[in-house]
Amino acid sequence: MYANILPIRTVGADREQLIAVCRSLQAPETDLARVRSLPGLPYLVFPLRVAMVLQPGRPEFVSAEKIRKSLDILNSGLAGAHVQFVLVQTDTIYANVTIPVLKQDGYEAYYRFSEMYDTGDTCTLYLVDNDEHLCENYACSRTMGFANILQTSTNNVVMDKFFVDDHKILVHEFGHYFGLYHTAETFFGIETVSGENCRTAGDRICDTPADPGELYNVYVNYSGCEMKGFKEEETGLEYHPIIQNYMSYYAPCYMRQFSFTEGQMDVVFSAATRVRHNQIVALATAPVFK
Repeated sequence: MYANILPIRTVGADREQLIAVCRSLQAPETDLARVRSLPGLPYLVFPLRVAMVLQPGRPEFVSAEKIRKSLDILNSGLAGAHVQFVLVQTDTIYANVTIPVLKQDGYEAYYRFSEMYDTGDTCTLYLVDNDEHLCENYACSRTMGFANILQTSTNNVVMDKFFVDDHKILVHEFGHYFGLYHTAETFFGIETVSGENCRTAGDRICDTPADPGELYNVYVNYSGCEMKGFKEEETGLEYHPIIQNYMSYYAPCYMRQFSFTEGQMDVVFSAATRVRHNQIVALATAPVFK
């Protein structure tokens, strides 16, 4: 629905965009004056509801300490996009639901669950059990979490309880929530290594280089955090994706932090102010994370 939300922006444009959002929310003139006077952009603060989904007879809770740690990880990851979350509500939902159950019938079960339990203008982080068969036919996989890409028909992110405080996965899923695709996305076509089609193919963000995907991770040197030796068949040009990007599917690099590019942060900020602006509850001059 929001496939074209890939702006080229400047700080001045950001500020005017944010002022327009404040006006749409009927903010007082004092707030508008504050936005204009700040030396940098303020942080957009969004409310977050965390809902623990418990199966009958299987009360596997996530501790409050782990939830706080997860929120700090999320806010640290989104800080460059001037987006932050504040925990406003925690709930417990008793339902015979696991991640494989939610994925049934092409995620129809997930849409029914979302319609039943989502709440208004507050994003919900559902913490769900996962009983997938991890290894079958000599291959191992696990759905660690998922989220719709900038859709307003649902208002949530689903996470496997085990991975809620992972330093990549939660930020990755909220990247989807704010409109980001995988760096190896092929839905819009395959991005060329030259980048000549970077605005129309791949993730459609030009400062994320072409990414062949995690199937080629045998070419990745995780100590140096780079792919070496894998070339585009048609041109012979070598792939150099950003291995430690939040929206990639590669393993963590040695001593490297995950990150977004400037273009990805542009998309998150634009989505926050253009599509999800009705959820903004405050403007902050400093990040919320500790």
